[in-house]
Amino acid sequence: MATNKKYIYVTGGKGGIGKSTFTLALVDYMAQQGKVLLIDADPVNADSSAAYKDDKEANVSTLRAKVRAEDSSGQIDASGLIETLNIADSGQAETTIVDAPAGDSTLLISAGSIITEACKQVGIESVFVWLVDSTDRTPVNALHGAWDAIKDADKIIIVKNYRKGTNFEFFDNSKTVAGINESDNVQTIDLPKIASRLEEHMRIDRMTWHEIATQTPLGNRVEGERMRRAMHATLKEAGL
Repeated sequence: MATNKKYIYVTGGKGGIGKSTFTLALVDYMAQQGKVLLIDADPVNADSSAAYKDDKEANVSTLRAKVRAEDSSGQIDASGLIETLNIADSGQAETTIVDAPAGDSTLLISAGSIITEACKQVGIESVFVWLVDSTDRTPVNALHGAWDAIKDADKIIIVKNYRKGTNFEFFDNSKTVAGINESDNVQTIDLPKIASRLEEHMRIDRMTWHEIATQTPLGNRVEGERMRRAMHATLKEAGL
């Protein structure tokens, strides 16, 4: 049974990779197409949901959730992750976006296939967004570890985050990445460096991209709208 729904899981296998920053751009874009439910699963820094608190935008609702846990025997407990799928299936939002917690690689290795299988059963498009940066091999290694569990998703989008630099030599020369890129459902996109003053509006002022582009000082507004248009164009090109 096909639907028009999407379930998008944003990760990178580690903290500080830019998940929340990218999630805010993704929510901003998808909200122009329909209702979005943002599930913030970061137990410490709830940056993405904080920007959309108090129902400040009509098409976006948020909730906090815990998707990574262990049971009493030390085994991975995927019940929180499964509940996000139940919500996506039963809710009114066309797009459900999960801003994943840091260090969720073990969870995905254990339960990532649940996402792809559940979405296929009910006709929801499954999308994994995997962020990497130029300074750390951890996200690529984590992607390698989780690949077998997520490889059957409808889309896998690898995001090169340029905020820490432009040298992606390790990523570009990685045999892991080369093998993964051979899959028809995988594509790589760029997240350009975002000026610190714009990031401060998001992280400190808890502003959405729409607010940055309409409510900040003139120079920031113009820069914010330019960046916003560029990210929207990239996400459209990625088929979202």
